Amino acid sequence: MPRRRAGATRRSSPAPVDGLPPIFDLVLLGMGPDGHTASLFPYSQALTERRRWVVGHHVARLGKARITMTPPILNRAAEVRLLVTGADKAGVLREALVGAREPERLPVQLVAPEAGRLVWMLDRAAAAELPADRPV
Repeated sequence: MPRRRAGATRRSSPAPVDGLPPIFDLVLLGMGPDGHTASLFPYSQALTERRRWVVGHHVARLGKARITMTPPILNRAAEVRLLVTGADKAGVLREALVGAREPERLPVQLVAPEAGRLVWMLDRAAAAELPADRPV
């Protein structure tokens, strides 16, 4: 069992009576150089999960197990901020934003809040390959 800081409390939210997932005020995500976000990796089983809010899955490429929120709960957020930094992500970012829709290959494309707002936060290196006329 993980250690807790002195005075820290553990909180959990009960499931809503209507059975729908909660709506988070803010979800902060990043994007990896392969287009993954959260622990939603390219071609992983977690990408197609539609019922569960959180899943554990094995990421063969990493040789590790990961736990992630699923697209349905991420997309219920009131606001999602996606932070992307570094030149190593510039090409994938361009593909994700202006290329063909391929969420199996570029899981970051699954992030599309249903009724909320998506805010991309980019540094210059990550944004270097985006078209100048393309608002993010």
